[in-house]
Amino acid sequence: MSTAVAEDLLTEVLSCYKPHCRYLLSASVHGRRTEGRLAIPESCYIDDTGHLNAVEVSICYNQLLYTALGAAVRDRTEPALAHWTLDDYWRRRLPDVLIVKSTNEFRRPLDPRSFVGQLTIERVIARTLWVDREPLISIDTGFRFTDAGRGLAVGTARVAIAPRATG
Repeated sequence: MSTAVAEDLLTEVLSCYKPHCRYLLSASVHGRRTEGRLAIPESCYIDDTGHLNAVEVSICYNQLLYTALGAAVRDRTEPALAHWTLDDYWRRRLPDVLIVKSTNEFRRPLDPRSFVGQLTIERVIARTLWVDREPLISIDTGFRFTDAGRGLAVGTARVAIAPRATG
């Protein structure tokens, strides 16, 4: 079952980005897979390269990830995040959600002016490391970006949600 991400959720997800860096135009969630339409009319840091680059992949990945996690918290579909509220998530997403490992593979140049992204949450593990802290949540993801031609970029990322002290 596919669910379009509501405009208010997407607006809040993107609110932490500078207006000219909001590349995710729309998104839908299909279980643990989030898909989105993206466009980068002008790079936020470099002259036009004519293709999607690693920095832009990271920004687009983050926007899909924040959307996937926001939807999971809102819909209570991820057990490791079931105790979070959306207010918890909005407060913690920037300081506590960290990419700890990532790989990018650019198989064919991709037109950044209009493309589609997919992010899949492959595994979530919550581990209690300290008795006075919340569990460390580790999330393994895969992603893929394609355009209307043959452009293709794929990758993986491991994300950690840093534990906070309890009580």
